[in-house]
Amino acid sequence: MKLPSHIARDMTEAQNRLLRLRSSQAWYRRRADIEEAVPYDEGVTQRRLAELFSIARNEVPRYSFLRDRINLDLGDFPLTRKSDLRDRFPDFIARGPVGQMAPGRYVINQTTGSTGRPLQILTTVESAALSRNIVSERLFRYLDLPDTGTVFNLGLHYWGQPFFEPKALPRPYIQCNLRGYDPDRAEIVADYEAVVGQVPVDYIHGSSSRIVILARYCLERGIRLEPRGVVATYEHMPAGGRKLVEEIFGCPVTMLYCTSEIGYAAWECREKRMHFHDDFVQCEIFPASEKNRERGAGDIILTSLLSGPMPIIRYVTGDLAAPAAHCSCGLPGTVIDELLGRDGACLVGIEGASYSPYALLAALTATGLADFQLVQESPGVVQVVAPNASASEREAIIHINERLRVHFGPNQGFSVSLSPSTSFTVSGRGKRNPVVQHMGVEIGNTEKSGYIRP
Repeated sequence: MKLPSHIARDMTEAQNRLLRLRSSQAWYRRRADIEEAVPYDEGVTQRRLAELFSIARNEVPRYSFLRDRINLDLGDFPLTRKSDLRDRFPDFIARGPVGQMAPGRYVINQTTGSTGRPLQILTTVESAALSRNIVSERLFRYLDLPDTGTVFNLGLHYWGQPFFEPKALPRPYIQCNLRGYDPDRAEIVADYEAVVGQVPVDYIHGSSSRIVILARYCLERGIRLEPRGVVATYEHMPAGGRKLVEEIFGCPVTMLYCTSEIGYAAWECREKRMHFHDDFVQCEIFPASEKNRERGAGDIILTSLLSGPMPIIRYVTGDLAAPAAHCSCGLPGTVIDELLGRDGACLVGIEGASYSPYALLAALTATGLADFQLVQESPGVVQVVAPNASASEREAIIHINERLRVHFGPNQGFSVSLSPSTSFTVSGRGKRNPVVQHMGVEIGNTEKSGYIRP
């Protein structure tokens, strides 16, 4: 391993700090707590749910109408949407009879705002760390990752995050915080040249689109990485991107489902089904709305069992899933066959009707495109942003547009074309959604699907 002097110095400092952290008594106590809580326990699930109901009923203004109820279940609570959390933030906070909050170390988490305006969630340092560490440790065991090592983190970074960072829990790892590769930013190019292929990596974790870009970076330069696991999250990874990543890195991609409001909630098993951790999150798949019925899709509704300071009960995530299913893989928890996308994602035809984007996304993936985004700014016109599209893939987009024209006929539907843009639309912290809709879409429009076959 030959690193530039300043990179080598920073990595050595991170390693020394990690050594100090893992030799402390506090680390041993927290590791013991993790070991004790890792086994799945249905009894814990019921106890946590009962405690959450009690706090919500007795201490939260939002649920004051339930205070005379003795026996509660999930169906007694109304659905909670982003607008509720944003517009009525104080009403969700648990407070005692004279308005005081329970003792604890509180923190306010702000969402990325990738699907609208950001919102804030109140939690405690302890509860947020517990669920994240337990679910992470379960995932480490499932993927058979080493007890210590190096992780490339291509997630949603915060301002001032160091390049090398010691992460003592759930396992002691040196985290290399790689931002998304951008050939036009000299500092990012220098970071990639310094560490990718130079630093052994045991585990790659982060935003789906950034992992695809890392795989393409390695492919173009003949760099061979040999991670033991690749975990993608934050955004959907198209089938073409997954195929590229698995071929380049030599191990399967595991999708991790999490939200800023709920935290780590589920991951994919080897059968490609998503398993929710029911001892931390209660998952409901609501009956499909009319506009999604053709796809057999239902809304994912989540309740965070450790959200006592600000109970998040029956939260409408905006994500869609196939109905709950059975899986023979052996992992516990509520199972869904697959994530199907977001409820709010749609395309607007020239006549003003809204259309499901998912058949088009599948058709574009079938052309071989591994990395792309749909952007719409005016009715009837959809731009395909694909900076790395090959000549054959560009030709395939033209062919798809011809098929759409035949299907829709005059003055109906939309057309697609390759965008001249060389960059994707992302949120403030780098999250990239597959569909970016810049138009105001009327909720009452009828959504149509199945208009094009992959």
